[in-house]
Amino acid sequence: MNYYNVHDATINVLGDFPCAGQETKQFTLVKDDFNIITHSELYGKRCVLYSFLSVDMPVCAESVREFNRLAYRMKDIEVVCISVDTPFTLNRFCQREGLDYITTASCFSSSEFSLDFGVKIDNPMFSGFTARAVLCLNEHGLITHSQIIKDINHPPDYDSVISALCPAID
Repeated sequence: MNYYNVHDATINVLGDFPCAGQETKQFTLVKDDFNIITHSELYGKRCVLYSFLSVDMPVCAESVREFNRLAYRMKDIEVVCISVDTPFTLNRFCQREGLDYITTASCFSSSEFSLDFGVKIDNPMFSGFTARAVLCLNEHGLITHSQIIKDINHPPDYDSVISALCPAID
């Protein structure tokens, strides 16, 4: 079980958060255009799965913008930003912000996603929300990097994400 710091309080995050070296689990999510995206659609691509609470939270919104910038710079990387926000909300946010290089997806109708990926927040105030976490996957669905952001006020470690996606050649 992981923990999450929210305004000086520690809350539990349920499920087993995946580690580097593991295969990604199966999932089905609803994209902001109401089409479905599954784990199998990502095979053959290097990608980032970014779980976050809501685009209505400033740190989350900024991190989604930053992942869009990252996807723009690294055109061969698929970035999927995942929250419990409805597809309507995610679509409106992306249109307003001009975010064209990422895929946003909702787990609002896939309650097993948050537990399967170890990001289910266990707190009545944040019930249903997912913790902020990043998984980098290689072309075979193998996790090459994982980070769960322990504090609600901190962004992901983008440098670690970039290093995992573009390892140095010796």
